[in-house]
Amino acid sequence: MTKREQRALALAARRALSPGRRRADSEKLCKRLGQLLELQKARRILSYVALEDEADLSALHERLGPDVRLCFPVSLPGGLLEAWEPGNWVKGPYGIWEPDRSCSRRVEPEELDLVLAPCVAFDADCRRLGHGAGYYDRYLPRVHAPVIAAAFEVQKLERVVTDSHDRPMDAVVTEKTVYRKKA
Repeated sequence: MTKREQRALALAARRALSPGRRRADSEKLCKRLGQLLELQKARRILSYVALEDEADLSALHERLGPDVRLCFPVSLPGGLLEAWEPGNWVKGPYGIWEPDRSCSRRVEPEELDLVLAPCVAFDADCRRLGHGAGYYDRYLPRVHAPVIAAAFEVQKLERVVTDSHDRPMDAVVTEKTVYRKKA
């Protein structure tokens, strides 16, 4: 199966979830994320604003203490991604809410304590398949912090097709469990 076929399969499974099930599973996923030591220790986190059918982390964002600084991705031309602490919000090139760079603070990848990445598909060995634009593939090599993908269990595949530049996640968290990368 190709990456394109895997994406189509996983996206269809994710889209088949009812809105109520997505909300309930997102809440379970957020509780599970909140129990992770990586999250409890992190003071600067790159997270994301969910697309309509993605795992929504807003419940987790609301529970984080005042000492945690949340950053969100900004998509730039050339497939580049940057992390910004939001001062205000604008719709980005893909219709996703992102920090308005005119009144937000850019955060260097080396400043992050944790990255919470969106996910189209994953497998038990923490291989992640994104939407295919490569934004995270180009960004993550500069990150020295744990990277955890958030997904619904229905997005799990037997084995995700990878290329040499694909970085496995340190963990993938779903509403049911936490998958850890094997050492």
